[in-house]
Amino acid sequence: MWVRVTNEGGSVGFVPPVTADDIRPTAARSFEKVRQGTDALVCLTLPAESDKNAQKSDPVGSFQDAQNELANVSGTKSDNRASTALSGPLPGGRVVAWLLLAESESLLRRHWRTVYRVQVDPKHQGAGLGTALMAAAAAYAKDALGLEALTLMTRSGTGAERFYKRCGYREVGRIPGAIRVAPNDSRDEVHFWLDL
Repeated sequence: MWVRVTNEGGSVGFVPPVTADDIRPTAARSFEKVRQGTDALVCLTLPAESDKNAQKSDPVGSFQDAQNELANVSGTKSDNRASTALSGPLPGGRVVAWLLLAESESLLRRHWRTVYRVQVDPKHQGAGLGTALMAAAAAYAKDALGLEALTLMTRSGTGAERFYKRCGYREVGRIPGAIRVAPNDSRDEVHFWLDL
């Protein structure tokens, strides 16, 4: 899914075109933090029958496939420390949207987490799943993790700013030209905050 989201123009850490080999090292690091229990994975699933056009080669298909992919990418089996929130029909459902909640290494910042890698399968965009994913993440952060706030960053010029504002986030800062997507194309890094 990460490859498809990137190649459709999603702002998830890469600039298209990408392949699975391009993303795999970053995915391994990201999912290893989930496996260790440092970061949390929030997923939305739909019943398998709602996605009849799914490709069998999709590395994140059913939730069990997602768990297996987590183990394969990180090189170890998932254990009980992995913090995963799920929303939607299970078992046998397909993961259609996911994000990560990163814990700060600073003890002074443990009352909030950073949202990153927000992704909705391109085949399911426009159906409100992104908004549902953000709401599920906020509920999980508040109710299960006891957090007071979430923060996130995105690059300007993608439409993500409007989306995050609709989800209740407020812009709290901007670093001009901090993200270089091409030699003559620098974007602002836009910082958002959500009080829970």
